Amino acid sequence: MSTTSTKIRCPKGYVRLSPSMLRKVNDLPVAIYYCDGESDRAVLFREANVQVDEHTLDELIESKGSNLFLRTSDFKNTCAELLDSLGDLVSDDTMEPTDRFSMLQAAVSFEVERTLKAIDPSHYVGLVADVSRHINALVTQNDLVPEELFAIARHDSQTFTHVTNTASYATMLAEKLGITDDAELDQIAMGAMLHDMGKRSIPSHILSKPGRLTTEERELIQTHPQRGYEELVTRIDVSHEQKLMVYQHHEHFDGNGYPVRIRGSEIHPWARLLSVVDVFDALTGSRPYRRPMTMHEAAEFIESRAGTQFDKEMAQCWVAAVKSN
Repeated sequence: MSTTSTKIRCPKGYVRLSPSMLRKVNDLPVAIYYCDGESDRAVLFREANVQVDEHTLDELIESKGSNLFLRTSDFKNTCAELLDSLGDLVSDDTMEPTDRFSMLQAAVSFEVERTLKAIDPSHYVGLVADVSRHINALVTQNDLVPEELFAIARHDSQTFTHVTNTASYATMLAEKLGITDDAELDQIAMGAMLHDMGKRSIPSHILSKPGRLTTEERELIQTHPQRGYEELVTRIDVSHEQKLMVYQHHEHFDGNGYPVRIRGSEIHPWARLLSVVDVFDALTGSRPYRRPMTMHEAAEFIESRAGTQFDKEMAQCWVAAVKSN
C-alpha cells in the first residue's frame, strides 16, 4: 500500500515510524506524534494505551504513514522490547520478511551503537553472535534477494545500518556461491557484522568528515582492519576465519589493498566475499561527501573492478544476483 502524504523532515527528538513499526507499536503503550511540515514541532496524534483497529490502521498508514513519529526515548524503549523477543519477531510469518528485516534493524539500532562504544567488546561480540544468526535465518529461510532487501534497508551512515546490511548481503552472496551449511552461514554473517570493529578507535570527526581527508587521516582510517584484528585475536568466541574477515576485508585481489597488500588466494575466501558486499553497501549508503549510488550503479562499479579489486568470480556472482531482479 503506498503512502500518499508528503514525507517531511523528522522533528528533533523524534524518530520516524515505518509502516511495519507503526503496526508493532499499535500494541504497545507509547504515544504517536504527527508533524505536517508547517513547523518543526510534532503534535500528539494518539495517546499511549490507545489502539486502533486493523482497517483504521491501514487508512492511517495510507494517509499519514510517512509523517508519524515516536519520541526518541519511547523508540529506544520499544527497540529494547523488540530485541528481547528478536527470535519471535524474525520467525513471525504473519509479517512480510522485508518488514521483519526492517524491524530487526530498528531493534538492534541502539544496542549496536551502545555496546560498540564500550571499552570491553564482549557485549558487542555477544550481541553480534545472536543477531547474525537471526539475519541468516531471515535471509535464507525466506529466500530474500538483493533487490528486496535493498528496497527496505536503511541507507544511512549509522554503524548498525552498515553492519546489518553487510551481514545480510554477505549471507546472500555466500548462498549464491554454493555455501549451504547453516553454521558456516552464521559464521559469515557474524564476521561481516564484526568487520569494522577497528573503527571504534578512530575519532568520529574523521570518520564523518564531509570533505577530503588529509594523508594522515586516510592512513589512520586504514589502520582499522589491523586494530579490529588485534582486539579480537585472543578471543575464543570469534573464529580464525572471522578474524581474517576483519583483518583482510580491504585487501584487493590484485595486491593493491591494505593493510599488508596480500593478493589472490592469500586472502581468505570469506574476506574476499565480504569485500564485495562491503563496498556495495558503502557505495549505496548516504555519506556527507557524496550522493548514494543506485544498486545498479554500485553493481556496475563492482563489475568494473572484478579481477582487480575484487575476486572475479565473487564479484560477477554478486552483480548477476543484483541485476537478475
